[in-house]
Amino acid sequence: MENTVKITINGREYVVPKGMLLVDAAKSVGIEIPVFCYHPKMKPVGACRMCLVEVEKAPKLQTACTSPVADGMVVRTNSPRAVAGQNATIEFLLANHPLDCPVCDRGGECPLQDNTFGYGRGVSRFAEVKRHFVKPIPLSDKVLLDRERCIMCYRCVRFTREIAGDETLTVLERGSWSQIGVMEGKTFDSPFSGNTIEICPVGALTSSMYRFRARPWDIDVKTVPTVCAQCPVGCNVNLTIRDDAIKRVLSRENTPVDDGWLCDRGRFTYEFVAAPDRLTQPMIRRNGQLQPASWSEAIAEIRDRLQETLVKRGAASVAGVASGRGTNEEAYLLQKLMRSVIGTNNVDYTFRPHPAASALDFDAATGSIAGLERANVIVLADVNPIKEQPILDLRLKKAVGNGAKLIVIGPDKIDLVTYAAHWLKVDRHQVGAVALGILAAVVQENLTKGEFVDARVRGADEVMRRAREIDLDRVCAETGLTREQILAAARLYAGAANASVMYRRSDRPAELASALIDLSLLCGQIGRPGAAIYPLVRQTNEQGALDMGATPDRLPGQRTIDDSEAKAHLADLWGRPVPEGPGLSGADALRAAADGQLAALYVIGHDPVTNSPDPEAVRSALGKLDFLVVQDIVLTETGKLASVVLPGAAFVEKDGTFTNLERRVQRLRAGTTPRGEARPDWQIIRDLGVALGGDFDYQSSSDVLAEIALAAPIYRGITTGRLRAGGLQWPRRGSDGGGTESLYDGNDQTFTCMPIEATGETSVRG
Repeated sequence: MENTVKITINGREYVVPKGMLLVDAAKSVGIEIPVFCYHPKMKPVGACRMCLVEVEKAPKLQTACTSPVADGMVVRTNSPRAVAGQNATIEFLLANHPLDCPVCDRGGECPLQDNTFGYGRGVSRFAEVKRHFVKPIPLSDKVLLDRERCIMCYRCVRFTREIAGDETLTVLERGSWSQIGVMEGKTFDSPFSGNTIEICPVGALTSSMYRFRARPWDIDVKTVPTVCAQCPVGCNVNLTIRDDAIKRVLSRENTPVDDGWLCDRGRFTYEFVAAPDRLTQPMIRRNGQLQPASWSEAIAEIRDRLQETLVKRGAASVAGVASGRGTNEEAYLLQKLMRSVIGTNNVDYTFRPHPAASALDFDAATGSIAGLERANVIVLADVNPIKEQPILDLRLKKAVGNGAKLIVIGPDKIDLVTYAAHWLKVDRHQVGAVALGILAAVVQENLTKGEFVDARVRGADEVMRRAREIDLDRVCAETGLTREQILAAARLYAGAANASVMYRRSDRPAELASALIDLSLLCGQIGRPGAAIYPLVRQTNEQGALDMGATPDRLPGQRTIDDSEAKAHLADLWGRPVPEGPGLSGADALRAAADGQLAALYVIGHDPVTNSPDPEAVRSALGKLDFLVVQDIVLTETGKLASVVLPGAAFVEKDGTFTNLERRVQRLRAGTTPRGEARPDWQIIRDLGVALGGDFDYQSSSDVLAEIALAAPIYRGITTGRLRAGGLQWPRRGSDGGGTESLYDGNDQTFTCMPIEATGETSVRG
């Protein structure tokens, strides 16, 4: 085979991929070569010399981490020369290493310990007094450095340079006094700094939050694999649990999602779980004051007050708002409660306005996170991944490393501007006009993919006719860009083999999504890895809430509220009819409350009083309600106004599933027990549903997911057992049971362009 070579390792012949590094080739056939500086995600440097092996015909020992395999190569990893080299490396590394393993945070899970045991001599000829430094040195408030433990593998420095792209760490001094430090004039405030702790092969870099708090041998029995709940990327993590409390969060590599990395928000944001202000028992307002109550009292109070409201003012006067940070199961149960028990479509997952409907069948990313590595061009339209989806930022930098060109549109000099081929710097309200200008340039320059458009795109003729009318000079005059900038971006995007676009799903100009979707369709950039559309969500499970039907105009599976077949299916499943017509959104519910049209509101995981630009107006609106229920983990400003407060569970205290920004459904697992009398949120909604006479007989979150698979066609076949470690992107393929990386990848699927009139962008037309 052209792409393989034959090599011999320790007397046995193997066939391995051509060009693979020897250390990886050996590992692939089950032979371990010890390493320190080598890391599979970074460029090899051969700094530590731990991986010395004997290669036939080579005059001296070779580093396996820098040696690509060659056909006919003969290697010995356990020859006397190789073993002597490995012994010597360990001996030199230990010459000044403090050997403070009993108190080192790495003790018991340390590669230096493991390699010393496996490849060291057991004794040392160096008897001199070891060096000592002041310790620890704080590189930041989260990362501490014990300089005498460092073995100068440069992993941390290389990570900041090659992966994070911020290059804040460097090597100070020279020779035997070389040490890691922060570059002069910089601070180690990278949002990815915690990764340096995890990839450090010794205990030189430690976490200030974990230091001296636990030992591996008393925590290994409670390492819980779960999903980070801090943003919609859905990075996989392992929770270190001791005494029913989180001691640290480590990355758990799920390559398609996180590539093995974790941002500092996900790594270090866990102390709130054990915060003293956590809600620990239900409260009912009595005599104007919130007072502790039992669960049975709280559920009965909500049941009675809601039933009273339904009799007096009807179902239209009740609304519920799920949490965009809650699980799929919670969002599904709340919308089921509102629709099948209360009898209203007044349900949402946010108090923010929703964007206009998309031309595509599904409100979701059409591609995958890993697929970005196969993109040749990526358009970033007023997005800021490093703050809103941090690990996605690293994937985009990796894509650039693979040769992708970035086109950044927006006012902010985000970190990715440094990597961009073009930065179209315009005010935020002009981003949509620029996208429309690029679309017009593609049409006017005849850069559309005619065969794709003719076969699969409806409404293209009208869009192209309107695009030809757009005056690019006027676009330039309004935005401050030059005609050459817009044409260069259009040519780069349209000429790419695979191109993707990203924009915020919410908080965007009304015309932006329409222009970018039309651009993708006219250029045939959809339905392939690397050719995709990404409406970026910002809340942890915002995508899941959309999928579950926790919106006033969509049912489970993102089916429209007027879909008669969907309503008949749900009525059969739930045993009750689905209400007619769209309901109130979260924003509508607040307005209705202010107007005295809403009587009761059930809010989960939101604090609209605090998060509103006009807190007093929200406070006033909520004050006009007859009945307000707030379910949360702390007593918020909104909770202080409630009639009943219910203590929910934090993400580490409950089971369920999240759906990330690429449609990947992943398991959330409980690692600690809820504080006090707090309960997992899905259980609270279940108990309320039962009290109100609904069919809510669920014994576990897995039971709820099983019903979701029946209620939402896009989740068909997705069960807890089938998710396994890596999760599945919906819809699940019937052919092999795997997830679907690219939506709309069938040649028989057709699309409809959004009319340019719908964008409201009339000023740029001549």
